[in-house]
Amino acid sequence: MYERRKIPNQPFPRIFLIVGAAVFVSLIAIEFHAKRRHLEPSRELNMGFWQNHRFMLDDQPEDRTVLFGASRMTFGLDLKTWNEAAGETAYNLGMHGASSLPMLHDYALNTEGNGKVLCTISGGFTFAQPPVPFAARITGAMKDLEKNRYSLALRSQHLTGKYLQAKFSALNPRVYSPVELLRESVRFSTRPNEIAWFHTPYSVLHTEDNQDIYIDDLSDPYDMRQWDIMHQTALRYMERFEPRDLEEAISQINSDVALIEGRGGEVIFVRFPVSRFFKEWENERFPRQNYWDKIIQKTECRGFHYLDYEKTKNLFPPDGSHLMPKEARIFTRELARFVFKKKD
Repeated sequence: MYERRKIPNQPFPRIFLIVGAAVFVSLIAIEFHAKRRHLEPSRELNMGFWQNHRFMLDDQPEDRTVLFGASRMTFGLDLKTWNEAAGETAYNLGMHGASSLPMLHDYALNTEGNGKVLCTISGGFTFAQPPVPFAARITGAMKDLEKNRYSLALRSQHLTGKYLQAKFSALNPRVYSPVELLRESVRFSTRPNEIAWFHTPYSVLHTEDNQDIYIDDLSDPYDMRQWDIMHQTALRYMERFEPRDLEEAISQINSDVALIEGRGGEVIFVRFPVSRFFKEWENERFPRQNYWDKIIQKTECRGFHYLDYEKTKNLFPPDGSHLMPKEARIFTRELARFVFKKKD
């Protein structure tokens, strides 16, 4: 018979204490390094963030101005400038690559909101069919809204994001993530036959209020090239599918507008500046007279088109789709002036 081996003492409490202390010291060192580099905290923009942000809409005043659209809304409307110009706060529910129409439909059916609703019309993004990958995200989020409302995993992301990621630069996912550090350091080239190398360089801050702010002027050719590849990929995806039928979309819009106006609210459509290949692509496939003008005419809603105003018609987003902070402030002031002017 073999003698039974004695199991050595396992100092788990001490191990956990040492590891915890090491992690804590490392985070302090990284945070100190970030502050010396003047790096700010940034929230990660994903569907978890957006869905939690949507749930918080239910706790807002019913007359709160709400913003719907794709990333042109999150980049192009500066919330601080809006607050100063309009004398009120706005709630931004923009989502990268998303159509504003499912958001409008959700607001009409699932809330009692009776404030102003600013709804972006962004060509292919607004009329993208659900099979387009980035369009499917918002459709799925709306479909699973009630189910996800009671998801502990999803709702806990809001707490950790709000009290940790939004306050500590060391948790900025675009700076100190090992994957991002590798991408930024090595800068791999795009592989043959690959549509896009999905590396958006660290050039944007995403705030707790769901606003995107450029912190870089995109003067680095590599950075601009990465943004161009990503945007051109989105356009290629949309080219594979027919856009949503305009008459069907307008019919749904009219139903939603009627519900919102019946509660005392107002829907206002917004067209943000575009440039370069984005402008060419949208002018060819979604010409103003066939889309924007028809929507304004058939819904009888007010609309703010950047080309109609002296101070906004020459704004030029360098990446083709997203305004830089200075231009976003100009656009926001003019939009606020339009929204709150007295109707004739």
